Amino acid sequence: MKKVLLFLLIIVGVVFFACKKNSAGGTPAIKDVRTVLPAEADSFFTQALPGSLIVIQGSGFTGLQAVYFNDTAANFNPVYATDNNIIVTIPATAQTKATNPTVPSQIKVVTSHGIATYSFSLILPPPVISSISFDNTGTIVYINGTNLAGISKITFPIGNSDTSTGYTVNTTYTQITAGIPPGTASIDSIRVYCTFGVASFPYPPPMIISSVSNENAVAGTTITLTGTNFVGVNQVIFPGGIGVTPTVQNVNQMTVIVPPGITTVDSLRLQGVLGTATSPQLFDSYLTYKSPGYLSTFEVQYATDNTGFVGWTGGYATASQAATAYPNNTGACAVLLQGSPMGANAGATSQGNPGLLQLNDVPWVANTGNAVAGYSLKFEIFVASPWSKGEIWVAVGDWYTWSSYTARYAPWSTAPSGTFNPTGWVTVTIPLPQFITGNQFYQTSWSTSGSPATTFTTYPTTGVGFLIASDEATAVPANSINVAIDNVRIVQGQ
Repeated sequence: MKKVLLFLLIIVGVVFFACKKNSAGGTPAIKDVRTVLPAEADSFFTQALPGSLIVIQGSGFTGLQAVYFNDTAANFNPVYATDNNIIVTIPATAQTKATNPTVPSQIKVVTSHGIATYSFSLILPPPVISSISFDNTGTIVYINGTNLAGISKITFPIGNSDTSTGYTVNTTYTQITAGIPPGTASIDSIRVYCTFGVASFPYPPPMIISSVSNENAVAGTTITLTGTNFVGVNQVIFPGGIGVTPTVQNVNQMTVIVPPGITTVDSLRLQGVLGTATSPQLFDSYLTYKSPGYLSTFEVQYATDNTGFVGWTGGYATASQAATAYPNNTGACAVLLQGSPMGANAGATSQGNPGLLQLNDVPWVANTGNAVAGYSLKFEIFVASPWSKGEIWVAVGDWYTWSSYTARYAPWSTAPSGTFNPTGWVTVTIPLPQFITGNQFYQTSWSTSGSPATTFTTYPTTGVGFLIASDEATAVPANSINVAIDNVRIVQGQ
């Protein structure tokens, strides 16, 4: 009996020793790294992106305690760790050479009986620039994109001094704030040199003039140009090649005083370090008022062409009268004055007030088959008193049929202060698709249920009416609308 007991003790000891030896797994060693895809089991690599799922192959991984990538601990599931393989996701937050040049570039596996290391690089996708923009001074550029990390330099296509004057990068490596070197840029690209590649973007971006506050401004008037990338603009070129230095300038807006001596019609042009820009519409077109396109300049009150208008209750100011009441005018103009109160939801109530202008029937475009989507109605307006109630319905049609197509103009409703009170004359733009069908003139409230016109053939070949109206739930006091209108025209674009 004693011999049997001794034999069993020996067997148990051998088994225990064997199990203990097996659990140790030997000294850990990393042989290689591969993808988790079975079809690519023979594909080994020494670099990967943070966030990648990989297989670490080797031996002695039993008793696994930790896995590090560039000293960043990875979460692992023991179910997916054997003595020879560890399936693990590289931490998305693991550092790379781009974010920290001193990282060890290695995998470290820690077990209960040893540590194994393996040279392995974490890389980022190539940097990408998605857009650029400027600060108000035009000396700083904001470079937006992804993986803008590990920057060695930033260059601009500007002469010999092409390197940025200094830069900072945000913590997510999605935006660079860089100083622009002095000089005039040539057309090429801005380039950002990063650890894992070079990102480029067309440079300089175009300067764009999107609007001019008064497209028919006279000499001495201050006008505002709005757009993008107004960087280093040194001249505003007026018709006839007359150059003027802007008085105030930031990246999206500038002001300039209209010079004397303009005798022809042309676009406004900008010249600056980013190149040139051209205004979308002609400047001082009132000088020629060509037909088709110009509906009225109001120069001759009862003329039957595009210099006059039919009238009815609309008011009229001669050139000398307008110079006093509506200064910096381009000649005579029409007047809309809501001299009497309007009740709630009164609709168009022009009787008894100089509140309706009926223009002559003149050609709008050379080809009436054109789509109206590419055209706009424009005119200049002078607001003689702050405007915060009531509106103007701009209606297409002939005598007593002004309601064929109608657009609503109430600029105070979108003004930040709820009051529209510009300084001097300003240009109004109403895209033609905003004109909709429906008997708007006879309605007591504005409705957008009508359909927009599609081609010029859908408009009657007639004039345009401007009608003071009220579609508000409360009464509109007398004199709430007191405006002058001039230079009514149809243009291509906005």
